[in-house]
Amino acid sequence: MTFVRTALKDRLGLRLVVVTLLVSTVFSTFAAGIQLFLSYQRQVGAAFQIVDRVSATSVDPLQNALWQFDFDQVDIILRGIQADPAVAHVELQSTTGHVFEFGDPDYVDRRNEFDLLRELNGLNEPIGTLTIYLSLDSIWADLWAQFLALVATNLIKAYLVAFALLLLYYWMVTRHLTDVVRQVDASISNSTPLNLRLDRNTKSNTDAIDRIVLALNDMSQRLTHQIGTLENEVAQRKKAERDAVAASLARKRFLANMSHEVRTPLNAMMGLFQLIEMSDVPDRQKQQAATGLEAAKVLLAQLTNVLEVSRLEANAVKLNPKKTHLAAIAQQWCDTANGSVKRYGKDIEVQVQVADELPETVPMDDKRVSQIVHNLCDNAAKFTTRGSLLIDVRRADGDSAEPGMIEISVSDTGPGLSPEDAGNVFERFLQVDDSLTRRYSGTGLGLSISFDLAKLMGGHLEVECPSRYLNYTTTFTLRIPTQGIEEAAA
Repeated sequence: MTFVRTALKDRLGLRLVVVTLLVSTVFSTFAAGIQLFLSYQRQVGAAFQIVDRVSATSVDPLQNALWQFDFDQVDIILRGIQADPAVAHVELQSTTGHVFEFGDPDYVDRRNEFDLLRELNGLNEPIGTLTIYLSLDSIWADLWAQFLALVATNLIKAYLVAFALLLLYYWMVTRHLTDVVRQVDASISNSTPLNLRLDRNTKSNTDAIDRIVLALNDMSQRLTHQIGTLENEVAQRKKAERDAVAASLARKRFLANMSHEVRTPLNAMMGLFQLIEMSDVPDRQKQQAATGLEAAKVLLAQLTNVLEVSRLEANAVKLNPKKTHLAAIAQQWCDTANGSVKRYGKDIEVQVQVADELPETVPMDDKRVSQIVHNLCDNAAKFTTRGSLLIDVRRADGDSAEPGMIEISVSDTGPGLSPEDAGNVFERFLQVDDSLTRRYSGTGLGLSISFDLAKLMGGHLEVECPSRYLNYTTTFTLRIPTQGIEEAAA
């Protein structure tokens, strides 16, 4: 009984039984319909044969009895005809006016008439008319009884066969699949390789279930091997990542420490060079001191950039936004750019423009913004031989610009950049002229630091070559958000 209850709980087997019953019902109904149709044809043919029997056996006796006015015999013959189940009503009308009726004339499907004759003086004289009304009600009742009996018998057989199929299907298929699921779940929970074994006789020819078991065992072995390989690879990558992080931290710490360690004696050297310049020494020594001081300043700037990179990578740079007077700070940028032009000995005109639509003051970190602008102006003065340098401050426009942003553009009339150089100009330790004979020294960190500072402020730094400004070749544009610029402008 336990086996039967378990088999009845098998949903897959029950679906199979339901499908089997539906198919069996359809075919049983179809077969029963064919059988009933043939039976109907046969019974209708037998019912219509009564007309031939009446013509062969009853017409002559009926003619004799009617001629002799033997009405009792007429009644007996008519009742015998009406006793047939296919005859619903029989009627006889004689030429003498006598009428004989038996049966129910309301339910009829077919009527047949027979003329009753008597030979008189060599002629057949009519003596009456016999009418037989046929009905198929008894045939239909018999057919319905046969139909119900056939359907009931076929359904009982179908249910018995389906129940037997359910038990066989559970014994041959479902219980093995359930065992497979149980062993797979146990293997997963125990994290052990799968080794399926089913409670069934070993056969020389494997069937689908055997192939499923073999495939699952093989897949489990391959997955176990792959998981082991992946775990080893993950462990190696984690170790490599830890080593890389440790190396990066060590490099950053080394750069920061070295920058601080070198800046202290470098500041002392710069102080000594300045004392030599101010002391009463020959002009030749003053010139040498000035050259040393300039070299020390360049070295200090490079060390400052290295330290700034370390601070940016360590997320140690903090912003300090405050209200800044745009016209005043723009003039400072212009003065600093003029200082860079004089330091490089260039014949370059420096111009500054501040849009009238901007408010007088905006909140921003003026120190970091000035650091970016000074770097852009220093690069422009370094690589531009003649012409002009433009600093333009205005409200950011365009579809990509967010509300409350300003643009600070630095444009020059220098040699410009190729598309490849323009795409790599913000990379660290990369310079446009990276050959050993390049004219200008540097570590290639200035633009990279400026780019990172712009991102830190929520803005963006980009380069345009050719420039959007007429008569200029290259434009670096800094876009930064300023809180409340719209309200301040209003």
